[in-house]
Amino acid sequence: MSEADDQDKDAKRREYNRNAQRVFRQRRKEHIRNLERAQNERISSQTEVIEQLRMENSELRRENEALSTLPSDCSSPSRLSVTTPSHSSSGEPSHFLAMSQSIPDTHSPNAPETSTGFPFHLSNPTSEISRLSNRLCILSPYDITRMRSYLHSLFRPVLNLIVDGMLPDPRIHLLTLAGLGPSLSSSLQPTSLQLEIPHNVYIDLIPSPSLRDALLRSDSTTVAAFLANVCTFVCDIEDRGQVTIWGEDFLNEFSWEFSESVLEQWGGWFLPPIWHERADFWRRQRGDSPLTIGWPVTSRSI
Repeated sequence: MSEADDQDKDAKRREYNRNAQRVFRQRRKEHIRNLERAQNERISSQTEVIEQLRMENSELRRENEALSTLPSDCSSPSRLSVTTPSHSSSGEPSHFLAMSQSIPDTHSPNAPETSTGFPFHLSNPTSEISRLSNRLCILSPYDITRMRSYLHSLFRPVLNLIVDGMLPDPRIHLLTLAGLGPSLSSSLQPTSLQLEIPHNVYIDLIPSPSLRDALLRSDSTTVAAFLANVCTFVCDIEDRGQVTIWGEDFLNEFSWEFSESVLEQWGGWFLPPIWHERADFWRRQRGDSPLTIGWPVTSRSI
């Protein structure tokens, strides 16, 4: 083979390599362009959804304000006292709690709190049933499935970032959450930690700022275990009575009662003593004995 043939082959090889590199660069550029276009379309779509949710939230707030001006037979929990606790022999949460409005004088600005640490007048004499029957407010456990559906609809822009079970890019997640924040109620508005620390998106759906921050300070494996075993109102998991939501105000964490088994496993960790106190409060309303869990309970008011 002559030297001229070798040079010709080398020239063809170099030309082939140049063409291959040019085609590769073109394909890479086109691929990046397609990814950027898809990302921009996705962000645009999410922005539209967020704006729509803001409008819906504003409308719901206006309706809520209008309804709050109407007379009601039931007060908020801070204005209620138990008159006829109902409970089962097994000690599980009953189907309802019958509550009545407290005497206004006991809730004046200067009225002291009760010895239980709650601003409630707690009583349960049977003789009061007939006298207060026309003022009863029945609290029943809220449907966990309905609560979960509501939270998922609110956080649809965030949950839509999950693709094939994979958590989203933290930067996109935090930006989307920040954009959604102003349209959310106070118990769901993201904390400063939420907007700084990459985290599991399902934490955002928990209507308790203190619980969310506690989860953010823990490792991802432990957080995933807590979400998958306890948070029936956030994750689609089996409802074994891990938490009971009393009444319609499910965004108010006061209405939550974590079960004894949950408090035994997670109490003092993600669930500090205040959750124990709340559970004991709801247990007293149905006539159950307080929990006996081996970690200290503070006496601060809920």
